[in-house]
Amino acid sequence: MVARQLAAQTVPTAGGNVVSSDKIGAASGVASLGTDSKVPQAQIPTPKITVGITAPSSPAVGDVWIDTN
Repeated sequence: MVARQLAAQTVPTAGGNVVSSDKIGAASGVASLGTDSKVPQAQIPTPKITVGITAPSSPAVGDVWIDTN
């Protein structure tokens, strides 16, 4: 195996692809990890939660619907 050095501004991923450091923790980028090895709460989107007996007319990806029937 040949070792190679990456530029300081890149972070390798498990698949071998490289993510630019300016995309880590940025909107439309990739999540970072906190000191506890978890994604910080601020980087987790808040889902829209709908409670009712009928499904929302135009749900979006990530929305949560709770059927109260």
